[in-house]
Amino acid sequence: MVSGASHRGLFDEALGEQRRVVITGLGAVSAAGGSAADFWSALGDARVSTGRLIAFDAPRAAAAGQVDPAWQGPSGVPDWLLARMDRASQLALDAAIQAQTDARIEFNQQNAYAVGAVTGTGHPAAGGGWAALGSGLSGASVGLNIAGPVFTVSMGGASGLASVVLATQLIRSGVMRAALAIGAEAPLQPGIWDAYESAGLLDPSDDIRGQRPFDAQRQGMILGEGAAALMLEDRQLATQRGVHIYAEIGGEALTSGPMGDGQAPTDVEVARRATGDALLGGEITPADVDVVVTAGLGSRQGDERETDVIERAFGRRTLDMYATAVTPNIGYTVGASGAFTAVAAAQIVNQRKIPPHATFEEEDIACRLGFVRKLTADRIVGVATAAYGSHGQNAALVLMPHQSEAGDELPLLAT
Repeated sequence: MVSGASHRGLFDEALGEQRRVVITGLGAVSAAGGSAADFWSALGDARVSTGRLIAFDAPRAAAAGQVDPAWQGPSGVPDWLLARMDRASQLALDAAIQAQTDARIEFNQQNAYAVGAVTGTGHPAAGGGWAALGSGLSGASVGLNIAGPVFTVSMGGASGLASVVLATQLIRSGVMRAALAIGAEAPLQPGIWDAYESAGLLDPSDDIRGQRPFDAQRQGMILGEGAAALMLEDRQLATQRGVHIYAEIGGEALTSGPMGDGQAPTDVEVARRATGDALLGGEITPADVDVVVTAGLGSRQGDERETDVIERAFGRRTLDMYATAVTPNIGYTVGASGAFTAVAAAQIVNQRKIPPHATFEEEDIACRLGFVRKLTADRIVGVATAAYGSHGQNAALVLMPHQSEAGDELPLLAT
């Protein structure tokens, strides 16, 4: 565990060349449960965790992905701090604490300035929380002793994955040695719900069987709340600390295009470019990618466009790739969705298992992807995921297995 002056040199080392970035911690709070393990279990078991909306009195019966009503916020956080944070911020802080704990890393006076946090949220401060803490994880610098850059990005449905991309680039450039990447959203509020409802994006039925992306009978989104977090580290720091590494970030990219009709992705070629740039930047070929974790919006047009994006990005390889989605399990969590797909992708690489599409029943000829019906073990090389905002924003990520190299076993030396 990094804590104390004896490990200060590891964080303060001069940085020159572009750094490799790995994932060492995961955290999640969702309708599936209060931990990343609960989330992964729901995916593997094809468990639908959405249910009847109870967060407020909606004008019609509807389904939603709701965090357990018994959840009272992150444990161990002072009441005065929680009182000044909106629901999305509390969810974000809980997931972040989990990811930090999972990574077995601590921040203190000696290393806090080498650590940052980036949070993505589609509806910043929607809950009316205190301004300084109400926008994503702005309060993490208090709760986690982070003194480096802490900021929030809002790119609609691309926000959570954009946080992973930006946190990765902070480490690659040498600005930071470690960074938290979080996606958080609390959209189960009348104003936000009404906006999605009036736009025709929500499933009009009261079907509680779950969101059905890419299925021929899909009818729209089921909104969900939650947060997912990843602890990212300079590979050298992680290997010398001797901690478990879930995956290495092979490539990442952001693009943006013209605003469309609210059915992301709004520009297929611009969205395809994000995945293409992520592959190119990591010198990864389509043949190296075995699984795609879809955004799975659940709308007829949106799923057809995402299929088109995937087919353009991977060409003939698409026919041989596995595909999965997390929205059938927890609903569409807007700004948090890309962070959830990143957590799922990290576990797929780590476990060498592909979770099933939990609600897939009838194939749509326009959405032919390699969805599996049960948890499937196979040799996994690369996993890709992408997220899309309704205003043309796109984020893409490719994860690869981490390979040990000579020198990784060198012990930490006191300075």
